[in-house]
Amino acid sequence: MLKPTSVRVMQFILYFKIIMFVMGAVSLFNADLSDVSSNNLTSMILFLALSFLSMILLVILINKRKLVLSILIAFLVLFLSLIFNQLQVVLSFVLILMFFLKSTRSYFRGENTQPARVSGRQSEVVDIEGEEVQAKVEDGSEEAPAKSTLRLKKDSEVTIREATPDDADTIYTLMMIAFEEYRSAIPPSSALEESEESILTALQEQSESAAILYEDDTAVAMVRFKYVGESIYFYRLSVVPSKRRRGYAKRLVKWIEKQGISKALNSSVCRVRQSVQNNLVLYQDMGYEVVDQELIVRPAGTIKTLTMEKKLGV
Repeated sequence: MLKPTSVRVMQFILYFKIIMFVMGAVSLFNADLSDVSSNNLTSMILFLALSFLSMILLVILINKRKLVLSILIAFLVLFLSLIFNQLQVVLSFVLILMFFLKSTRSYFRGENTQPARVSGRQSEVVDIEGEEVQAKVEDGSEEAPAKSTLRLKKDSEVTIREATPDDADTIYTLMMIAFEEYRSAIPPSSALEESEESILTALQEQSESAAILYEDDTAVAMVRFKYVGESIYFYRLSVVPSKRRRGYAKRLVKWIEKQGISKALNSSVCRVRQSVQNNLVLYQDMGYEVVDQELIVRPAGTIKTLTMEKKLGV
């Protein structure tokens, strides 16, 4: 997702303020300062340096999406602008107002308002809990796509962060995009029966958690998880169709495992359909072993599932 207009305006204001500041500082030091005492000159230099560094720091914090720190530094920039011309003060005031726009807040929360479109290719979907488990690749390997589809842009940035209740709509949308093509499966995935409200409630009540993977600030994959006894249990791992075969499923699973290790848990657990060999191979390659099997009977069909477990911290 591109940066919203409000954030681009904020950055433009900052760059304009920096240019104005530099021009003003140059003209100041070109003036006759013979009447200025050494103490006052030192104070002036320190003040100018603080003003310049605060604007540079604000640019960095906005790019890193640090909302609270950005607002604090923005107020500092406003305060320091009071000794300059009126235009600097007005620009600083406008800059602070931009933080309270909805699009700006969404940017700092890392929300994606335009999920990736569904292409004709199949998605990486790992519906744990014995539902629709699919990760179809022509040669049976998630990590062996054709070169033309594997290559990412050189400037692509992949990040993973834990979701908040505000992300419920993003989680739901990613899941629906990934699972839609399996609506006609026998039996269909129960993921399609879930609602955004149920996900929001679970996140608010902390009965489950989730993580979202971003490619260039666009949400393209997610996984839901919960802590059960001495294990971290993950499910509904989904990657949208246009971003499959890039190793994002493995990245999310490794992120899950790090969460379990950080909480000193003993194992990471998931469930897959027995009939889908690709996912069995995927998890086995990552060190997971089959520890149990179950037959789930539904009106629409019967599912044989396998519980897979990996010991953590070993």
